[in-house]
Amino acid sequence: MSSKTTPKSGYGGPSIGIGLGVVLLFFWVVTGTVGFRFIEGWSYIDSLYMTIITISTVGFQEVHELSEGGRLFASFVIIAGLGTAVYTFTRLGQVLLEGELIAVFGRRRMKQNLDRLKDHIIVCGCGRIGQPVVDNLRGEDVQFCVIDRDESLVGHFQEQNVLFLVGDATEEETLRAAGVERARSLLALLPSDAENLYLTITAKSINPSVAVIARATDEKAGAKIELGGADRVISPYGVASLRVLHAAMRPAVVDLLDLMSQPDSLGLMLEEFRVGEVSPLVGRTLGESDVRGRYGVTVVAVKHDAYTAVLHPEPSEKVDIGDTIVAMGTDVDLRKLQSACEKDTS
Repeated sequence: MSSKTTPKSGYGGPSIGIGLGVVLLFFWVVTGTVGFRFIEGWSYIDSLYMTIITISTVGFQEVHELSEGGRLFASFVIIAGLGTAVYTFTRLGQVLLEGELIAVFGRRRMKQNLDRLKDHIIVCGCGRIGQPVVDNLRGEDVQFCVIDRDESLVGHFQEQNVLFLVGDATEEETLRAAGVERARSLLALLPSDAENLYLTITAKSINPSVAVIARATDEKAGAKIELGGADRVISPYGVASLRVLHAAMRPAVVDLLDLMSQPDSLGLMLEEFRVGEVSPLVGRTLGESDVRGRYGVTVVAVKHDAYTAVLHPEPSEKVDIGDTIVAMGTDVDLRKLQSACEKDTS
């Protein structure tokens, strides 16, 4: 993302130049009005009118015949006032043009960055839940973009170098602009259940393989969103209530999970990796692959499909194509396992 720069000038930025020009223009209008009033003895209305047509050089007939002193004063008003007017409107044009160019190039640069995204996460909605999600994603080694209707967030995300798309996430055109065809996950975090349901249906119709994680206010709404194609539905209120219960019943477990969610605390992380077709783990047991000894990680679970997961698997647990391995270890060791899951490292 690019940051806006303010062009240099003798008076600072263009906006400062406009302010100065307006002040000077007002000064010459007042000066001209007072001057014609006292030099020619005209009324203030006639003097103001004469000043305006003089500065604007519209070529109307003089209000009254001018004396020699009046002609000299009119010449002075033309030079000073017209010069100020030209300066002011030039500055105004500069600001409008630069603002338009910045907007055009900003949109073009944004589109180019979005077009380059692949295997990324799309965050739809940046409210009370979406904003913390974005903050955490910034600390992860993952590509992502944000969709929201609120244009006032543009500057905020520009400062954070976050790809931000202003638009309605439920519209197909907006999702395509965010690269939903190439995305690995879409987070439906819009304010209402109806919007999240419609978003889920639209996203799945474009890319059936994209993993949709949606929020829901309750179980009934969650069931409907699941029927709409969501891979996972999470109720913030349900999660919060369970966390409160666990904190009361099993505080040590909650504390440990909190520490593990902060890699700098224990140096350990929990990650999951999908086993690819060319992985050396395919068709072999965990013991045969010597996952713990070779990669230095602890396998917490092996998920074979959406409904079958083996927790704390034995060394005899067999791994196949498409399985998901959940492992705990240091970042370096987990990267080794990731490489093994994704391609042949032998």
